[in-house]
Amino acid sequence: MPSKQITDRQKSAAAVIAAAQSHGPRVAEAFDALFQPVAIKGQRIPDAGQMFALCAAALEVATARLIEADVTHEQELADDEAPRAKRDELTDGLYADIVELREVATGLLGASSLSLLRLTGPTPRDPVVLSRLARDVSSVLSTQKLPKSRVRGATFHAADWIERLDDRSKQLDKAIATVAREAREAEATITAKNKAMVEFDDTFRRVATLLSAALSIAGEAELAARVRPTARRPGRNAEAGDSEPEARATGSATPATNDAISLAELEPSS
Repeated sequence: MPSKQITDRQKSAAAVIAAAQSHGPRVAEAFDALFQPVAIKGQRIPDAGQMFALCAAALEVATARLIEADVTHEQELADDEAPRAKRDELTDGLYADIVELREVATGLLGASSLSLLRLTGPTPRDPVVLSRLARDVSSVLSTQKLPKSRVRGATFHAADWIERLDDRSKQLDKAIATVAREAREAEATITAKNKAMVEFDDTFRRVATLLSAALSIAGEAELAARVRPTARRPGRNAEAGDSEPEARATGSATPATNDAISLAELEPSS
């Protein structure tokens, strides 16, 4: 879903754009009334109407870019769900294999075999660590001489376990790589989103400040106060409220927004 920081900025931009489109003619008349009597021959009165129209257009472009960057990032995050689910499914399956192997080895080969098989200690849940363990166990099963079965008539089938562990760990490694690639792609889209937000905030500040000043000069103090940007919440105007300070970023893309996220936030631990 859309980011609240983006929708808050979008609402403020819409209010400022509406003000620019609605009050341009009135401010133009006020500028003429104020400056015409003191203008010297050949001196042009600033065209407030055109200025307001250009301010609205500049803010519309910045807003569109911000929304596009937010949508692109949300779409990228949505693409991450299936690869993560696949990785987690394979992790659970390999975890169950290792647990079962420990039980089988203990019953057929004895508890002393667990050290040889690298199966002492708790089974890891981390997919990377678990895959490494599976490959280590498979290597031992392939190269080391195992104790004889202590259960008459029962055989420990090492080859079956090697095939089982190798197949699952290879699939898991591919899934881990896919998730890592998706995380890099999400890192790129959040960087682009943060850049668009910084650019929006700069445009918004300049446009809203100019419009507020022009409205104030035109004698529209109440309208000027509504349009004026806040100091504590970048990209928002005074009418949007100034009760909450802007949170700082935790990521490396930009220092201006708390939508910047680190790789650790993009890739939740399993």
